[in-house]
Amino acid sequence: MYSESSQSLWQALGATGEGLAVDGPPRTAAAPTPLRALALRLADGRPPIAWSLALLFFFKGLICLATVAFPISATEPTGLVAAIGTMGVLVACCVWLLANRISLFGFELLAAGGSIVTSSLIANASTHGGMMIAAFAYPWIVIYAAHFFPRRAVNLQGLLISVGFGVALLIGRLPHVAIYWVVVTITIWSICILLGNLSESLRRQAGTDHLTGLLNRSGFLTAALRERALATRTRSPLTLAVIDLDDFKQINDRAGHAAGDRLLAALGRRWRECVRPSDILARYGGDEFVLLLPCTTPTGAQAALGRLRGGEDPIGWSTGVSEWLPGEDLDTTFARADRNLYESKLSRGQSPGPATLSEPRA
Repeated sequence: MYSESSQSLWQALGATGEGLAVDGPPRTAAAPTPLRALALRLADGRPPIAWSLALLFFFKGLICLATVAFPISATEPTGLVAAIGTMGVLVACCVWLLANRISLFGFELLAAGGSIVTSSLIANASTHGGMMIAAFAYPWIVIYAAHFFPRRAVNLQGLLISVGFGVALLIGRLPHVAIYWVVVTITIWSICILLGNLSESLRRQAGTDHLTGLLNRSGFLTAALRERALATRTRSPLTLAVIDLDDFKQINDRAGHAAGDRLLAALGRRWRECVRPSDILARYGGDEFVLLLPCTTPTGAQAALGRLRGGEDPIGWSTGVSEWLPGEDLDTTFARADRNLYESKLSRGQSPGPATLSEPRA
């Protein structure tokens, strides 16, 4: 999600960039340079979490190979460094090729592997210069983790580096290394805390609907894909419910949009108190909400929706339920839930509404 929201923002700015100028005549967008055009073509279709890690491994591999070509000391283990540099380039190619098949946990393991390999280089370094060249990889790994991973994974990465660096220095037995451990460890944890908090705050803002406090469409998609992966691993059912308010447009027309906003906010607050902590409730757009229920069958989903009907809602609403089957994309499940919602509205004499039938699914 997180990077996905950033991508959407930059795409939106790119699409409307000519409207941002405040002085001077309109300017046409400059054509990308051949190198930039090639980079955009290569990265097309790959999520930022993947191509960023691929480039990180690739550049660190090149640094290792450069230190072999231009060693700072004749005693440095050039054979080991060359092998690790080659491995870094190969791993970068694999991450690039398999970008869309790697789970978030897979990226976390790859980043942890990079930290462990870096510690092994430090343990075999014969000079302080060689040790610090290898240690320069730590901050970049943590910056990557802080940008893309949840706080738990960021803190684990910081702990792995702190312990791994200390153990590597003890194994290497270089003199006067305590100050190096202190400086690197403080640097790593300052990145974990500051950049980790900032990234988490930005992700939360990008994935939250400010009117209701629920997830927005972007936040829901990110959470839904995570739950789908978990349900696949545990072979547990996963059910999606689409909720559409009845005749919401009439409230806006009769009482004004401010009244409609207050109604949406009140529903969001009340429904959030009725769902389980594991359930994912989001405002998908307009007067449409979605509820993803882990470890729940369609029958159980109907019972959960019954708990939302507390008799206090000032407006009626209709639902469509569909189980999200393994191997099925989210669009297919949404379409099936929409059909069920449509049939539910027709059976109750309600208009399906344009948002339910024609609003494009992400």
